Amino acid sequence: MKASHRLYLMIPVLILATTALAAGPVSFSKPGLITSIGQSSDIAVIKVLLNNKMKLGLDAKPLAQVADLASVKSLILIVGASTKGLGAAGLNVDQETERTKALLKAAKERGTQILVMHTGGEARRGKTTNDLINLVIPEAGYVVVVAGGNKDKLFQSLAAKRGTPVIEVDTLAAAGEAVKAVFKE
Repeated sequence: MKASHRLYLMIPVLILATTALAAGPVSFSKPGLITSIGQSSDIAVIKVLLNNKMKLGLDAKPLAQVADLASVKSLILIVGASTKGLGAAGLNVDQETERTKALLKAAKERGTQILVMHTGGEARRGKTTNDLINLVIPEAGYVVVVAGGNKDKLFQSLAAKRGTPVIEVDTLAAAGEAVKAVFKE
């Protein structure tokens, strides 16, 4: 890819990062843990993106429990509900909601920073996903969402109550860049 094309692709990320910085400095520390909220397959893609391409070296546990937060400074929540994924994990929606609430409570008590990502697009925005989004966004310190999954601007609406930056990107690669931009090395 030509350098001029790479620059063109980065302009939206730079504009969005500048917007986030205007809202206040945001930074996340390692060690970090990636987990799924809703058990969609999006976590597998995000794990590869953040660890292999962005070289962040984050642990990934789709079914993370409170005990997994013991030494974690940053918790990355990948939100997207999948009935197939929930079933494969042996969970129903109520159990996943309770697991999520427990993680959020423990993170708050420990001072663990929360970063929320939604990369599943419009196809992942059913009632269950929306309920989970409503649960996690108010606790987030930073939100990255692929634009196709945020046509109704729900993420901005929920995040505005706390003043949380919402970075809306056009591509999955840009989502990875937006996350990398806030992690301290």
